[in-house]
Amino acid sequence: MAKTHKDIVFDYVEKVISGQLIVGKEVILACIRFKADLANPEFEFRTKDADMSINIIETMMVHSKGENVKGESLLGQPLLLEPWEKFIIYNLLGFYYAGTDERRFKEAFIFIPRKNGKTTFIAGLAFSISIIEAKSGATLYIVAASAKQAQQSFEFIVHSLRAKGFDKQFRIRNNNAEHSVHYELVDGNGEVTGTIHIEALASNPDAQDSFNCNVAIADEIHAFKKAAQYNRFKEGQKAYTNKLMIGITTAGDEMNSFCYRRLDYGLKVVNGTVKDNSLFVFISRADQDVNTGDVDYTDPIQHQKANPNYGVTIRPEDMMNDALQAQNDPQQRKDFLSRSL
Repeated sequence: MAKTHKDIVFDYVEKVISGQLIVGKEVILACIRFKADLANPEFEFRTKDADMSINIIETMMVHSKGENVKGESLLGQPLLLEPWEKFIIYNLLGFYYAGTDERRFKEAFIFIPRKNGKTTFIAGLAFSISIIEAKSGATLYIVAASAKQAQQSFEFIVHSLRAKGFDKQFRIRNNNAEHSVHYELVDGNGEVTGTIHIEALASNPDAQDSFNCNVAIADEIHAFKKAAQYNRFKEGQKAYTNKLMIGITTAGDEMNSFCYRRLDYGLKVVNGTVKDNSLFVFISRADQDVNTGDVDYTDPIQHQKANPNYGVTIRPEDMMNDALQAQNDPQQRKDFLSRSL
């Protein structure tokens, strides 16, 4: 657990800013913000928890299915994070208000196209934060508009625990009534010194209230019909100082939605129009024409800008094939633009 990832993250930041890595303009702005925050005396930067989070993920989380771009099976292989994923963790867990143990970021908006490893990443992140915060009685909710979507990340956690032989130490309930993982830390005297509780839920603000958690991940928030599906869990974190509410989505095509308004606000934060020290923003998408909003969707450079796992979980030839289909079949175009770019 002593392994540090600082050099990888800092190298990623420098390569993004210098143009050595092909990314969208909002990722560049996120890296510029990171460097500015490092120099800001209002904050202190500590790598201990961020490194621990990454090491927990890479040690305890394993793939439950899939293949790499070479066609080799990933089943049972360790989940090794990409530099952009480590960059996100370093931001979320690395910055503290100077002279305190209070983390700076309380909320995150992560916007990435489909098939970039989102589900496994957020599952690993959720699990690792729960372990780090166990002494505070860590309670984590993974929520989505549907129970099935919320269970994807949960199932990945359960698979990893079983694959690593930890399922006997954790109480796992995975049935029609409940999807939860629970663990108690006990000292040498038999006293409970910390707890971990992870639960997957469908977000239903009309039927749910009185939540109490320090971490919540709202998955695929483009499917949320109203802000209350997100805010119920955010409001449930008020008892904690180091809380974290993460909204993550692949995209969306409804401009009157909660997700679109979060995207619009996130853009203002990352480009400096609005100052919000509590919100971390990672928006990975293709560049749009400043006048028309159009995207050159058959350009492989734009494919790469949008997809941080381009060449890792995203096969360039598949992406180009989908782009050409979108060009030749207009009914495919809207979905390709919103989900893949």
